[in-house]
Amino acid sequence: MVKYLSYSRDPLRREAIHEEFLRRAGRIPFLGLGLSVDVYSPDVFDLYQELRNQQIPMAYLEIFHAPSKALEMVRAQLPHVPLAYHAEGAWVTQPDWDTAYNAQGRLQTIASNLRMLQAHWVNQECAAKEMAGFSFGTYLPPVFTIESAVITAYQAWNVQLQLDACAWGPQGNSPLLLLESPPLTYFSMGELPYAEFFSNIAAMAPCGLVLDLGHVWTVYRYSGAWRNESLESFFDVFLQQFPLERVIQIHIAGLDCHPNLRTQDSVGLHESPPNWIDAHEAPIPDELYILLARVIGEPRLLNLKGIAVEVDNKQIPLICREMRTVMNMVKPLVHLPDRRPSPATNFQKAAIFPVENVEPSRKTRDVLTCQYGEYLALVRGVLSSPPDTPSQWDADLNNGLLVYASQYLPYEILSWGGDVRVMFPNVCDLLDQYGIALKQFVDFWFAHPRTSEPEYDFFLLKIDVFVEFIGQVLPVASFLVEQEAELLAQGYLLASQGASA
Repeated sequence: MVKYLSYSRDPLRREAIHEEFLRRAGRIPFLGLGLSVDVYSPDVFDLYQELRNQQIPMAYLEIFHAPSKALEMVRAQLPHVPLAYHAEGAWVTQPDWDTAYNAQGRLQTIASNLRMLQAHWVNQECAAKEMAGFSFGTYLPPVFTIESAVITAYQAWNVQLQLDACAWGPQGNSPLLLLESPPLTYFSMGELPYAEFFSNIAAMAPCGLVLDLGHVWTVYRYSGAWRNESLESFFDVFLQQFPLERVIQIHIAGLDCHPNLRTQDSVGLHESPPNWIDAHEAPIPDELYILLARVIGEPRLLNLKGIAVEVDNKQIPLICREMRTVMNMVKPLVHLPDRRPSPATNFQKAAIFPVENVEPSRKTRDVLTCQYGEYLALVRGVLSSPPDTPSQWDADLNNGLLVYASQYLPYEILSWGGDVRVMFPNVCDLLDQYGIALKQFVDFWFAHPRTSEPEYDFFLLKIDVFVEFIGQVLPVASFLVEQEAELLAQGYLLASQGASA
């Protein structure tokens, strides 16, 4: 198995990269306990006011991607609240990120939003919702291979360099790029262990990390580790392998079973855990509080700046209860003096990079491109028939991939982020009259890759692709579907703007 130390053999280079990270991380104040939130659901201002009413301390907000006007309103109405930003659309895991996804335009938008928010960091999931020309509503984790780690590290460093132009404040500090440990949704691909994947990235790029505890639980569940060891034992080994020195933020959020799916694993050495996936609207399970209590005592957690309860789509009373629980757990951590930034060394004050970002070879990029091609071929193939488990991937792949592609993914296209029957009621009635199954829309969605739009937006994409679908399978309804699409797009725009007012 490839280890990160064997890829980056030069210890001086690894040390220089980490020192560059420390220089950047040293600019960020210790913030404490905060929330990672959506602007709209729940309404961020209603949530903020209720926390104040209940006298629940909230040190900062990490705001999820939203229209710039909404972000501007957040900054204006909460002028004294420290903010961070959870970006969307910078798919640094993808080998064609620079060429296929309007990279420059997206980074300019992210940079503008960072300046507007005066954000201390920008968090990008180390995953993608667009892959090899296909779009998804929720994150797909990267291929866990050494080639993937090399490309991700290189592109993350390039993103940081470009975002340095959005420095704000009297000292001109630029936000630090963080990569968040992604969730697994029933399956994983690649031979490199999850924690070592991030150790590889840390050896090659000076980015920070977000350790999401719920996402780590899904690794325990869907890597098959639960069959051979307890959660606590798994987490202990995980923490030994994960680069905790790079962790700027910890996330904790809900987990739950998908409401429309039923899956079942055979029992191994231990009782089968629930089929939970990442679910921010759900309560935080006790298992994650156990992980939080374990990790906050880690002596290697030297650069932590904040802990966030991730709460988009969650009811405000539940948020308040969970904030109190987490607050009581992390009180000792917040008051430890060594958690605050130490004075910058002369090296950290330097204004230049001590090492250059080494571009991966053409061969490395080509290998990763092939790996993602196989990844998508498997996902698309299950939509029509279950494939044999490929020998080059994880031995436990088949069951999880089958659940994801045959159950989760069709629901995502037809219902998640906008139910097609609710969006296009009259057109769907016509489809029923003509005996055209709506399931054909899923097949159409994955029939061929599409050119990426300037901004990733799953709802607007669903509108466009459905119009295209109707034009092919029921041309008589083309005018009607265009009418419904126009109303949807206008309403979506108004809602995006109005919710921030």
